[in-house]
Amino acid sequence: MDTKIKFDFEYDDVSDVLSIFDYNKSINESIEFNEYLNVDLGKEGEIVGLEIFDVSKFLSVLNKEINKDFLNDLKKVELVQADYRNNIFIAIILHSSKEEIYQKLPPLQKKEYMSPLIASA
Repeated sequence: MDTKIKFDFEYDDVSDVLSIFDYNKSINESIEFNEYLNVDLGKEGEIVGLEIFDVSKFLSVLNKEINKDFLNDLKKVELVQADYRNNIFIAIILHSSKEEIYQKLPPLQKKEYMSPLIASA
């Protein structure tokens, strides 16, 4: 099932980092998926936060309309998460004062990031 949730966010244009978070959820685990993306998961495996480094460069590879000017004008951020088998699919909905961009991220595989303690149980 898809889950669409409005998140709080902060964009730092100097370091070009977009932090997306839900103040109402506790972080159970933080995962560094790659050099550009950290994901925070809650108790049920749901996404409770994202941190995207070099976000204007990273997201512009997927969508040329996402640049520093667009990110500086962000008014609202929502996430859509869907789980299928061993993958987490994430889309970020970015709302500026002028437009809305629905941007999918590359799928993230869960099994690669399973805790060694859980895997050995």
